[in-house]
Amino acid sequence: MSELNLHTRWARDDDTPALLELFARSFGEAMSPEQWAWKYRLAKSPGTVCLDGERIVAFNGGMPRHCHDGAARFNAVQMGDVMVDPAYRGILNRRGPFYHAVQAFFGEAVGSEAHHAYRYAFGFPHARHARLGRALALYCQPDAIRQASWPAAPRRAWRDTARPLTDADAATTDALWGAMCEGLPHAVIGERSAAWLEHRYATAPHCYYARWLITARLTRRPVGICVLRHHGEHAELLDLIAPPGAMARVISVARHITARLGAGQLTAWLTPTVASALAPSRPTLEDTDVVVPGSCVNGSEQGMEPAGRWWLMGGDTDFR
Repeated sequence: MSELNLHTRWARDDDTPALLELFARSFGEAMSPEQWAWKYRLAKSPGTVCLDGERIVAFNGGMPRHCHDGAARFNAVQMGDVMVDPAYRGILNRRGPFYHAVQAFFGEAVGSEAHHAYRYAFGFPHARHARLGRALALYCQPDAIRQASWPAAPRRAWRDTARPLTDADAATTDALWGAMCEGLPHAVIGERSAAWLEHRYATAPHCYYARWLITARLTRRPVGICVLRHHGEHAELLDLIAPPGAMARVISVARHITARLGAGQLTAWLTPTVASALAPSRPTLEDTDVVVPGSCVNGSEQGMEPAGRWWLMGGDTDFR
């Protein structure tokens, strides 16, 4: 490869066609403009691009997320679509476009100083992909993803029932989210307000998610909310909003809904913090090769502050 002329800047709206082409070259499949717009619509810029001359050869995307750590509310960013043109993938050092794109994003946007837009970064790469980021002192690894599973439950939960969540349930959703956040003072958790659920599940193109409100059968008092995606032989629990003491009840109803869908198993991606809270529901847990990296560009100590405390599920990704 001839001498590189690499430089970085923030992506602009008129970069979208080139970035969609880069996505197709990088991952061997296409992303629709609608999907791209949905993913990055909450960000001022989708992320940082690295150019070789005038050609975009790498990209580090970032999707903003309001988060809570006890009483503190702050902005974090989910890393997404970290991609490098296949022709440049052999440059696995600090001269390469991967390093330039990621370092530019983290260096400017993630950290504890007032000018940083985001306190923490997180993502969901496979361990082997994250290994390069750690080797280049870009990533630290504060957490990991496990997979939980429960058998479907043909018999209904006698105590509770469920109905589809509607726009009229916004106040109920926000109340349940408030109780959940208050009950998890030591977790670092992404906001799960009615507005967030609308953005993540109701407006996502090309996917259907079933949002259920669980209520007590006799009193009709709200118990919690679950979000499911039907995959045929199994249903996936993408999200759960409830006070910690009610989470096992939500799982019980979700298992029954799974059976009614004709699926045999309910599964979920989750961090160990979530697994601990759901222990009363007796999930079967397996390790995955998916990790949750953070940024160490502006200090590994700061990037490791949420270590072992992230509350993340499949719905915290942009792709499940």
